[in-house]
Amino acid sequence: MKKIALSFDVEPDLHTKDYKGITKGINKILSIISKYNLKATFFVTCDCIEKYPKIFQDLVEKGHEIALHGYRHRRFDEISYKEKEEQIKKSIKCFKKYLKQNPKGFRAPEHSIDKQVLHILKKYKFTYDSSYTPLNLLQLFFFPNKFGFYFKHFFSKKKPYKIIEDFYEIPVSAVFFPFVGLVFRIFPEALTKIYFNLLKIFNKDLIFYAHSWDFIDVSGSRIAKKWPKERLINKLDCFIEHSIKKNKFCKIIDLIKK
Repeated sequence: MKKIALSFDVEPDLHTKDYKGITKGINKILSIISKYNLKATFFVTCDCIEKYPKIFQDLVEKGHEIALHGYRHRRFDEISYKEKEEQIKKSIKCFKKYLKQNPKGFRAPEHSIDKQVLHILKKYKFTYDSSYTPLNLLQLFFFPNKFGFYFKHFFSKKKPYKIIEDFYEIPVSAVFFPFVGLVFRIFPEALTKIYFNLLKIFNKDLIFYAHSWDFIDVSGSRIAKKWPKERLINKLDCFIEHSIKKNKFCKIIDLIKK
């Protein structure tokens, strides 16, 4: 029996920088996972928490995990060590103020993790990072000018591992194509089944992620226009329904074995 962790990156909406992914998209997510009484991990930027604290307080009360996706949705590999640390310190204050807890998990915006950020996360007592995406060709396609950076990601370890004492890396699952919402949007049924079988072969446990704005109509998105959100919603629902009998769904933090 494999463990499957559902995770969702929550940030201002793609293109518009609005917050409909929070006010509407999260409800769409909950309408799916609550049918099966599942708990998920939400990686959230602090501007979303500051603007809609009640939404995330309710998620905590319902047993979901709220992890950090950055103080703002800004790449960490493009700022200095001092700025990185300041962003993390301000994020911790935000979590304490609005959620009455310290963040334990982290996923860098656009997976922009580096050794400096990992050092800072360990320093401030985070439990894990989930930014690496090994075997993921899609990132190389979207970020061709950062080939060296993603080359390192591509050949990183595929299963959860200890970076240093009490601090872990839990990479997103991938087999050339990451296990993300786009899979459910664009893959035909036959290819989807082949892809899932390959995921199970190459990954001990499965870690899925989508964005909060994946569950709304995104203005200006060619992908959303060609493959509407309803495909994602319906196929994610079907995936959970068919997988829940033979697999255990959990939060990302539950994948850590100490």
